[in-house]
Amino acid sequence: MSLLDDLNAGGGWRMPGATKWRRLRAKRKANPYNPAQNEPDWSVPPDELAIIGALSSSSSIRTPDTLDTQTESTAYLTIPDPTADVKIGDRIRADPDDGRLWEVDGFPSKDANAFTGWRPTLECRLTERKG
Repeated sequence: MSLLDDLNAGGGWRMPGATKWRRLRAKRKANPYNPAQNEPDWSVPPDELAIIGALSSSSSIRTPDTLDTQTESTAYLTIPDPTADVKIGDRIRADPDDGRLWEVDGFPSKDANAFTGWRPTLECRLTERKG
């Protein structure tokens, strides 16, 4: 058995350092200004999905303003299941909750090997804003 066969049979890339996360997806509601469009409704409990992944913090930037100070942090969540249901606009929090809430702010990367079609992981860019 090759490594590729083993990975495909075992449900994906093994990541022993991965931890539990919750993907939160807002329900949708009609836009009051344009009923033909809908928008996220975070005022009702969101749909949740348990996922496993490894978070890699990237950087933070603090933006002082005369009215407010905001800190923005970026990170990447690598999920060993390339078919995980995560998309732009979803929110991610640790399970158990550690008080941080991340937003998926880019299209999750579903890279594939051009020669075999193998997809090792799903990688999501996350942003957290405070202030």
